[in-house]
Amino acid sequence: MKKLSKILVLLCAAILSFGTVACRTENNENGGGDKVDVNCNVYPVTYDGVATLNTEEEINTYAGEVSNLNVKNGVIVSPYYSLKVNGKSIPVYATRSANGIHSFVYLDVEVIDSSKQFLLQTELTALEHSTVLEEGGKKGPSVVVLPQSHNVTAEIVENKITANLNAFGTFSFAFNKNHEEPLTIFVAEKEKTQEIFGTKEIVRLQPGDYSTLDTYMQTQFTQEEKVYFFEKGRYKIDTIVIPSNSVVYFEPGTYLEVLPSPTGKSTNVVKSGGSNVTVAGRGLFDISGCCGSEVPAPYGNNKSGFSFSGCTNVSFSGVTVINSQTWTLCFTDCKNLHIFNNMLFAYRVFADGYMLSDCKDAVVEYNFARTGDDAFETKSTSSSGLTERVLFQYNAAWTDKAVAYGCIYESNHDTRGVKFVNNSVGFALGTWSPHLGCCVIQMGNRRGATMEDILFKNTEIYVSYNNAILNVFIGGSGGIGEGWGTVNNIQFKNITAAYNYGAVLNVQTRTSEDSYIKHLYLNNITSNGEKLTAENYKKDERFKNMATNFDPDTFLHINELDFESLDK
Repeated sequence: MKKLSKILVLLCAAILSFGTVACRTENNENGGGDKVDVNCNVYPVTYDGVATLNTEEEINTYAGEVSNLNVKNGVIVSPYYSLKVNGKSIPVYATRSANGIHSFVYLDVEVIDSSKQFLLQTELTALEHSTVLEEGGKKGPSVVVLPQSHNVTAEIVENKITANLNAFGTFSFAFNKNHEEPLTIFVAEKEKTQEIFGTKEIVRLQPGDYSTLDTYMQTQFTQEEKVYFFEKGRYKIDTIVIPSNSVVYFEPGTYLEVLPSPTGKSTNVVKSGGSNVTVAGRGLFDISGCCGSEVPAPYGNNKSGFSFSGCTNVSFSGVTVINSQTWTLCFTDCKNLHIFNNMLFAYRVFADGYMLSDCKDAVVEYNFARTGDDAFETKSTSSSGLTERVLFQYNAAWTDKAVAYGCIYESNHDTRGVKFVNNSVGFALGTWSPHLGCCVIQMGNRRGATMEDILFKNTEIYVSYNNAILNVFIGGSGGIGEGWGTVNNIQFKNITAAYNYGAVLNVQTRTSEDSYIKHLYLNNITSNGEKLTAENYKKDERFKNMATNFDPDTFLHINELDFESLDK
């Protein structure tokens, strides 16, 4: 038995030398000889050259730098937490949000035996600058792991927080029913690069400066049937252009600082108009200082986000984006999309997260967003197109200023067949506009446009300060000005808000001409522990009706009729 234990130690040491931080078995929490089968190897994404802030003044200054000015140190070492997973130390990073510093970890997990469940034994230690364990009132501090549908229980003992994770997805530790000093752990399945690369030739790029007049064209790729492989390290870039039938792969630990274009022209961070395009790996894009000075309004001259236009067959995964200047991840007039395992952190106005405009046959799943604007949305902005058969599922949104999930405002063409299923909202903090909510229909900028047959199902909301958790609004952008269009056959089903400080449903039109809201279905909606019914929906302003041409007796259906054609 001793010989076997020695072999196990040597095997774990050998694995560690190749970058993994967990072995198949670990000592149990009692520190005895018993072993727990964790059934996985864990590979944390780590970055070089990340700053550490040592004083409270430095940390407060960093947290407060959320204007439109450029900033330094997009990512820092978390001043609040250290972390162990299966007994091994894992680096914890942090970045800005509009309401404080958000810590994060990205973990790749390789499951050893796919027929068994894996286990991540996590132990957070609250560091000197953390304040969350000093709060909580008479009962002391509390912690919850979001979304709660993971059914993860965390415990606090002195300055340590422990929890066991056993699924892929995002796990956000929130303290004292408050949005301050959270930690999000992103757990993703380790990629199999051979399946991604196939037989394509690999073209390797090494860390360095690709943002000068002499080098910026080196990342504007033109040759097809290549894998453009960014090796781990720090880069300065202008823009990346992806041709058809190509893969852009970021080795875990690739850190790309986005700088102003040396040509002086506005451009995208990443762009493609091709087909059969794959973005994979684990790359972090830092857009903290891309403009060199204040971001201009209305943001037309600065660095735009990720733009895929007219594309077919796109797989986009594994990207982390911080400090976006504008709409972050945009797909316009595209077909057959799979967008998954991405993290977005943004605090600036206009910094929307995942935006699909006039797209068809798309799946957006297992993503995280904490945004300075809307998080997960469809729009219609193209000159020709239609939004249909778009599915958002298993995503997690924290919204500091705007909407979590919805079909939002721009409506050049019709939108139909959009589904938001099994998603969650951590904290929805925006209060500045009447159109805000967690599940939202907002239109529109064109008379005659229609948003119809849209489903919001199984949405878990932890805390919302929005005007209403469910909102159907026809009006101008930002909840002001005129708007037009027809909203019809919208179903909200199985929506739960643990702490809701607004209404349950808001229905509003800003103009009476060419503005119509019809047939809203509310089935199994629970707010603050109480289910919405046909008898209590008017109680305590749970339902706000400020819409012209909307008769609740005719068009509002509460637990009485299920529009089943949506729910298939």
